[in-house]
Amino acid sequence: MSIVIFTKGELEMKIGEFVTLLNTTKDTVRHYEELNLLTPSWQNNKKEYSEKEILDFQVVKELKEYGFTLKDIQLIFSLKQALGCGDKQLIGQVYQVLTSQLDKLLQEEEELRERRLILENEVKKLKDLI
Repeated sequence: MSIVIFTKGELEMKIGEFVTLLNTTKDTVRHYEELNLLTPSWQNNKKEYSEKEILDFQVVKELKEYGFTLKDIQLIFSLKQALGCGDKQLIGQVYQVLTSQLDKLLQEEEELRERRLILENEVKKLKDLI
């Protein structure tokens, strides 16, 4: 993941610059706007993207890498907006989603391990026949 470093207040851009900077697409940005994950300001009937949108986009990307769904991320963003970043309810919700994702990954890992053992056993049987 690449992090964009900037000084507060120095950056405002149009969607084309935004997608280039963050290596994404206009469709993705517009979809995130529809989900209220990105909320650019309006200047002269055009959207302006700033540091806040950069950070929000990077948070969405990182949460997706952790396995969060866009629905989960929407919930987190709406709680953050309503309650504030350090609120215990927000932290608890993030904890629950992360714990659930971890449990799911552990289950998948166990299923893969079992499938690998079965395949290894079959390969051994076939090798003995050769």
